[in-house]
Amino acid sequence: MTQSYSSRTQRVFHTLHTVARYAVALAGISTLAACSSSDSDPSDPIVTTGTYGFAVVVGEDGAGRVDRISLSDGNTVNGSYPATGSDIRVTTDDTNLYQIGRFQIDSLTRFDAGDTSITDYQLTVNDAPDSDGLTSPANPYSLAFVNESKAYLTRYGSTELWIIDPRGESETPFKTGEIDLSAYDADVPNMSDSLIVGDKLFVLMERLTTWIPDKSAYVAVFDITTDLEIETNQSDSDLLGIELPVRNPTALQYNAATGEIYVVGRGNIYSNSSVTDDFHSGGIVVIDPDTYETELLVDDGTDADNQGYFADAQIISASLGYLLTYESYQVTTLRAFNPITGVVSDDVIAGLQDVDITVLAQGPDNHLWVGVNGETNGFYRIDLATGLIAEEIVATGLRPIDLTFINLAAQ
Repeated sequence: MTQSYSSRTQRVFHTLHTVARYAVALAGISTLAACSSSDSDPSDPIVTTGTYGFAVVVGEDGAGRVDRISLSDGNTVNGSYPATGSDIRVTTDDTNLYQIGRFQIDSLTRFDAGDTSITDYQLTVNDAPDSDGLTSPANPYSLAFVNESKAYLTRYGSTELWIIDPRGESETPFKTGEIDLSAYDADVPNMSDSLIVGDKLFVLMERLTTWIPDKSAYVAVFDITTDLEIETNQSDSDLLGIELPVRNPTALQYNAATGEIYVVGRGNIYSNSSVTDDFHSGGIVVIDPDTYETELLVDDGTDADNQGYFADAQIISASLGYLLTYESYQVTTLRAFNPITGVVSDDVIAGLQDVDITVLAQGPDNHLWVGVNGETNGFYRIDLATGLIAEEIVATGLRPIDLTFINLAAQ
């Protein structure tokens, strides 16, 4: 079920050379490319395209807030969208802004990307009430867009993943289908993220038992044309999906430079006493999207020997990634690591050690945006070409918990 390191390394370097050839062509159509660090491979470009005008950040307090930041005007807040609560996240299909209302909000809201006063729609994502008039909270977590008329909505509190038409037009149904994931857990499989690579949908499931990480996580794979599940042959059970060598994962991330999917497992990050074996059952896993084979790229260690739990990561290129480690509540540290070798730097990033880091996102300005809850709530920005932190902090007022970027060229 796990491919050899040498086989994986050969495939990754083959992908790198392919990416390098296409990077030359991209440069001719106003694509920006830069080396990831002073010791990065010159055939390993960081590529950003388009004209991104706004960053949209979610701030958390009693009610929540969604602010729009102008990237062309000194990274300043120039408008706010009407938040529906504090447990919300934002995403974009590169044309519209979507607010995902999570636990006990259970809605999907689409805003006009350019005019903060316009709400296109707000629709429930709950199932119809049962015979007793009761409805279980769907608790939506993520959206994966196939095209303008088809997307997949993961619902953390349900066994059914929804297929929706994100246009939300009255003459067409919003929900167009569903995929039953109850085989992975008859209670709820805790589907937390989704990702489309090529013609396949990858769905991440935490498979917790009342918040206890007591079993392996899984990734189910579907054909986006037929919506049928694909047999991956990566499980010793009867399940068709990919069994992961970590527990309690956070999100899926695809990196074109390596051609791999990355998953961060948190293990027993909140020290649930019901777990009696090793609390450090996490790490960074890579998945081959073609063969579905997995490898534990970075192990988070043991209870006796570790650098903290792995809370999140951002894969920038084949030679540069950033790993967020968790020591205790509001005590996190950011480190760089190599996504090919899995080597984590012993050096911490100045100013980003033992602080409350809340969100990581790669920006179109060739910076890593690092959300921090502190004396000044906002974002530190790390220059991905030099590794240096920008002098100014992008202030948000509230504690930032999510971030997405809107491409004005797609409007």
